[in-house]
Amino acid sequence: MSEPSRQLAVTEEQAYELLAFLVCSADVCAFEPHYYGTFRLLDAASRLMGCMLDNGANDSRAWLETFKQEVDGKKLWMLSDRDAYFAFLGDVGGEIGAILRRRALSRA
Repeated sequence: MSEPSRQLAVTEEQAYELLAFLVCSADVCAFEPHYYGTFRLLDAASRLMGCMLDNGANDSRAWLETFKQEVDGKKLWMLSDRDAYFAFLGDVGGEIGAILRRRALSRA
């Protein structure tokens, strides 16, 4: 039988900070260049990963730490190498998909 998913929580303060970031980002996305929204989404993902790491994400912790570092570094490519940045956006979903597959198979 597969093991149930472990519950992971964020603190109330972390949740409000992330909520404020997302809501305010939605507002500024209305007048910023369209690709800034992609940066804000990656930044929100990084913030969520930080919360996960702060609050006991032990499953795949090493992968999560490495992935957060990668996102934090490569999201800045938007400022200096837009082609590489957009290529990273195309690849990043595959990285998440691969870890989700590994997690599902380990629980099967």
